[in-house]
Amino acid sequence: MAGYCKDCFTGTVHSDVALSGVEAEVQGLPTYVTGPEAGVTPRGIIVVVPDAFGWTLPNTRALADAYARRVQATVYLPDFMNGHALPEWTIQGMEYTPPATDFLIVRALKRAWALLQVIPALLVFISTCRMSVGTARIRAFLGAVRVAEPAGAKVGVAGFCWGGYHAVVLTHDVAPNRLAGGRPLVDCAFSAHPGLLSVPEDVRGVVRPLSVANGDDDEYMGRRKMALLQQVLEGKNREHGAEVHEVVVYPGARHGFANRADLDDPLHRECRDKSQDQAVRWFRKHFEAGSDE
Repeated sequence: MAGYCKDCFTGTVHSDVALSGVEAEVQGLPTYVTGPEAGVTPRGIIVVVPDAFGWTLPNTRALADAYARRVQATVYLPDFMNGHALPEWTIQGMEYTPPATDFLIVRALKRAWALLQVIPALLVFISTCRMSVGTARIRAFLGAVRVAEPAGAKVGVAGFCWGGYHAVVLTHDVAPNRLAGGRPLVDCAFSAHPGLLSVPEDVRGVVRPLSVANGDDDEYMGRRKMALLQQVLEGKNREHGAEVHEVVVYPGARHGFANRADLDDPLHRECRDKSQDQAVRWFRKHFEAGSDE
């Protein structure tokens, strides 16, 4: 599972959330669609690129609802994984802990059996949701959204883990990230605990405004990669003479904290809430700014 860490596939499912969006087909993909309160004109569009658990995870749908309400935006959470996202039950399998009263050998066997149940789903996800496949599907969706919307409409992308990688590379100023007329697919991006990111290589290409949220000792990124990521983006800010990009580091936050946090843990809840605030501020800032195209 090169490019992934254990925390990419663990966390807490928030199954008790009340959702306000609907499922619909948008630009050919099954999509969770949500928006601001009735009578409120959307400031822009946010496309959410999810983690390995895809578009049906209630946590991510609730986050889409929060963005829609707080940013006052239309939010799309599409099935970019073509039905091959990890099912929710794999989280329980990855985190299963046998009873402490069992004999050691029994505990080891039970733990091994739980992991064996998860492996087929992991292999399907890893083989069918390769970055090259996902990138093409995401770019096609964003391009279609751009064409369908008014010329001045702002489009942002929010990505988590698997999707966090895509949020970063979508800010690169390369031909596949632009429409035929030169307009970029996205105006800004928010990336929480990005996975499969090559640092500093993937960060050096960042051009469009990027906000990154990560833990201080994220299992995938680690302290060294985070320091490099910050160094590159801070260098870009100095070149521009303005804070075009930002990095917020959350002490004690685990990989996956922005949408799979254990909300019974006060620190994890606080980090989750603050990262949501970070994304909301970022999108409001760039949706309210005048077009620079």
